[in-house]
Amino acid sequence: MSSDSVLPSAERLESLLKVGALPLLTGAFLLTLVLGSFLFPLPSFHTDLAEFSPESDTDVAEARILENFGEESRLLGVHVTSTSSDGNALSITSLQQQQTDLEALREWATQNGHLIEGSMTAPEIIQRALDEEADDGLSLQDVTSWEQLINETVPEGTQCIDGAADEELVTLAGFAKDALIHRDLVFEETTCAWLDTNRSSGDASPFASSTLWVLYINPELEDEVRQNMVNQLRQQLNQMEASDGSSLEYGVISNDLISHDINQGTLGNLVWLIAGAVAVVVLLLAIAFRSVQGVAFPLVALSMALVWTYGALAVFHTRFSVLEVAVAPVVLGLGIDYSIHLQRFYNVARDKGQDAAAAWVSACRALSLPLSIAVVTTIAAFLANVVSPLPPVRLFGLTLAFGVLSAFVTATVVVGSMHVLMESARDRISRTAERDLTSRFARELVITQRRTQAVVLVLVTLLTVGSVVIAASRLETEFDLSDFLAEDMEIMQVRDELFASYEVTGWSPIYILIEPQSGDDAIVDDGAFVDSLDQMDARIRLAPRVIIPRSAGDGNAMYEGVHPLLFDAIEQDPEFGQRHNLSLLGNELVTSANYQSGDLAAALVELSQNNSLADPLTGEDWSTRVANSVILDESGGQARILFMRIEVQVQASSNSEIKESVDGMLEVVEQSSGRYGMDARMYVTGDLVALTLVMQGLTTSQLESTGISLVVSFIVLLAITRRIGPAVMVITPVAVAAVWVVGGMALLNLNWNVLTVMVTALTIGLGIDYSIHVWRRFEVACNEGKDPWSALRETHATTGVALLLSAGTTICGFLVLRLSPMPVVQDFGIVTAMTVFFSLLLALGLLPILLVMDSTFEGGWNGDSQDGS
Repeated sequence: MSSDSVLPSAERLESLLKVGALPLLTGAFLLTLVLGSFLFPLPSFHTDLAEFSPESDTDVAEARILENFGEESRLLGVHVTSTSSDGNALSITSLQQQQTDLEALREWATQNGHLIEGSMTAPEIIQRALDEEADDGLSLQDVTSWEQLINETVPEGTQCIDGAADEELVTLAGFAKDALIHRDLVFEETTCAWLDTNRSSGDASPFASSTLWVLYINPELEDEVRQNMVNQLRQQLNQMEASDGSSLEYGVISNDLISHDINQGTLGNLVWLIAGAVAVVVLLLAIAFRSVQGVAFPLVALSMALVWTYGALAVFHTRFSVLEVAVAPVVLGLGIDYSIHLQRFYNVARDKGQDAAAAWVSACRALSLPLSIAVVTTIAAFLANVVSPLPPVRLFGLTLAFGVLSAFVTATVVVGSMHVLMESARDRISRTAERDLTSRFARELVITQRRTQAVVLVLVTLLTVGSVVIAASRLETEFDLSDFLAEDMEIMQVRDELFASYEVTGWSPIYILIEPQSGDDAIVDDGAFVDSLDQMDARIRLAPRVIIPRSAGDGNAMYEGVHPLLFDAIEQDPEFGQRHNLSLLGNELVTSANYQSGDLAAALVELSQNNSLADPLTGEDWSTRVANSVILDESGGQARILFMRIEVQVQASSNSEIKESVDGMLEVVEQSSGRYGMDARMYVTGDLVALTLVMQGLTTSQLESTGISLVVSFIVLLAITRRIGPAVMVITPVAVAAVWVVGGMALLNLNWNVLTVMVTALTIGLGIDYSIHVWRRFEVACNEGKDPWSALRETHATTGVALLLSAGTTICGFLVLRLSPMPVVQDFGIVTAMTVFFSLLLALGLLPILLVMDSTFEGGWNGDSQDGS
């Protein structure tokens, strides 16, 4: 199938180009102005976990249950360090200043939308102890020493070892020690020693260089509002830190702050990357063509393509994500490839004396087939991401596909129109020296390939097998919003300090939501239900990554729900349990012989009316704990349980730990439901579950987009060649390049993320481009009567050199992504550059050998092969 057979005559095209150049160029500029107008004011970026989270089968049920409980809590951590001479964040002076700053912060938050719903901090925990134990309403501000503080809160004669018998105290103290106090805590040598000497000698002051505040941020606020407000909270703390007399430093971190910092820095990062990519394009075009037109025309066209791409995105999708940062370098890198190929053929035609219109038509006709196929396969590679379950990845793929199409249109129509309008009298440039250089390059390359055919095939096979092995053993899927932030940013330094300072870091909640079975209007709280609560409690304590304070050994897990709520209440007041036919047996909640359905719900109703302190760490009363754990219906004569929520604290910092913790909770739910479990429906949810779904979605995206790209590319090749053999031959180097890229990622310790998941599809789209160029030129040379090796020499001297120039420019354009401060974007730059390099290497190194072998074995592979003969 010749490309000429489906195109109008050259004379007709020349006439159309001459007549339509000015209208086409004018229309392109007008379109650029219209779409560019949508970019002002400059777009804002929105990047948070919710943007990436895919839809799940349980979304409707979760929304139904959370509508009753409210949104899940949002944690914010404040790393408090002392800058005083003793460096002790637990000194009385330091604790008093923390209390003062915390009260001022709470007052500010109350005046600005009730940002802080709760907190867990050392000064508050100490003040609650004073409120409970001191007789005279003593405030922490009035305490002068740790000796006075202990005397007011700890009975005479108490020693440290006495607390070991109180399991609840050990659990709470152990959690506070591991999660809220720096790991350099000195306690036994000071406070315990002072108590053990009957408070007669030594210093009772503990020492720790830092402490952690945990603030519970109002989750009901809109995401963007909440993110802006926590940033203002950070600024408030910075002002407190800078005030006269302050001896504290505050470092703030939360997922909301990470999203805020990403969104604020993305626009500047985008501008910087575009500027860098344009500078590289200008430099390389100047080297390649050494003319003003050769630089200016493609640059103007590609700039139009970028405006069209981002303008269209602004028209149809007002929320930009951080992924759109990578669009500009990718579009420039791919678009310059089309420009270089067309410009080289155009220059050759001009050197032969053709005018601008005739030369441009000749270039377009000569490259119509390979360029069209390259554009189709590249767009297909990006459009393959529309099947991704992750919304930002789908949008990114669509944006890139539109960007490639825009680059192709501007590289052909706009650049051609500019040549016709502005180059009618251009002097021709002699390229004799260039032709001599490329001829020598082609001759030496062919000699080398002729001598090393077997070596190349064996080496390619070994490298391909090795890539598969190393990729299978080392590549993992990762997703972390912090990967979009530079390592030297303040929030990233705070994160690193947290990991280094506390035994329990990266702790987050996983929620188990429980509702009645389909057709039931309430959860039956019979004796079997109480037994199932006990069994679930045991499974949760054994689940991986669940926080059990180190000091507590194998004691109680840190989680909230109906079981720990009732357990704590009965442990504190056994008569409360007796009133509702409930009691404790070790770690088990058991029923008496008189227990009947409704007793447990009645116990929860009684607790919901109790406003006394229930949790010394958070300061929550019993009614708040009930409201956070269960939804009751008291409308009838007997209370009923409508919904329940269990909040399990897990420690998971890495993606593998997150997956382990989520899988553990899923297993708990699976084992606790069904015929021998709780007669209710249960769902596992929370940010960590969303992260796991994102990682699963990335894996799905990578596999499906790669498969779709391969199938589309093979169908296109089959349609052109009409023979399976040549189609397989052309696509083989592309598939090998994709495998090499994956192996290269493993060697460089890069993993799959939201950007790199599409590199295999991108490799196929780009690699097909290069392979088709080589195959098409080799075919033309064979049709001219050349033997296979002469045809190969001609291919290298023309198309090979053009591919080297275009690939070099594309690689440099992609490497501009390395200038981004975002690690995930830097990795994408490396991988995409590697993609181009391997695609070029195999298109010029492996494919020619396969073409010559096929031509030799068949007695000459000529143009008739594509017609089916």
